[in-house]
Amino acid sequence: MSIHFDKFASDGNAFIKELCMRFNYPDRRTQASIIIRAVLHTLRDSIAIPESLNVLSQLPMFLKAVYVENWKYREKPRRHKSIEDFTRAVEEEQRAYGESRFDWDISTEEIVRTVLDCLGKYVSEGEYEDIAAELPEPLKDLIQVKIRT
Repeated sequence: MSIHFDKFASDGNAFIKELCMRFNYPDRRTQASIIIRAVLHTLRDSIAIPESLNVLSQLPMFLKAVYVENWKYREKPRRHKSIEDFTRAVEEEQRAYGESRFDWDISTEEIVRTVLDCLGKYVSEGEYEDIAAELPEPLKDLIQVKIRT
């Protein structure tokens, strides 16, 4: 079986385009790429490694690479006490990847919800339930997304 990197790139570009359309900013592909990375990394660092591996197993190859980029082992997941705390962490990740001027007309919380909803085409409802079970109570609502086909 051969590896088709062109297909991974094509699938990744299609996903970013879809995300841009969901945000109503079709020309902001670079920012959307940074956002997906920021959300995935914040989520990844907020759950235990075994659960993170379960998430990783459901992602397509183009998102697996983004998910594991710069991943460092942590004995315990990062704990966010509120949705605001989680969204601040997403914003810190955005800044770390070069997006310091996020000027869309939607809140970071809505951005996170949209990204998680788009990921629902890959991540199962059961997996989202498992993720929510690991998070503090105030964050459980953030993970409640609809599975899209």
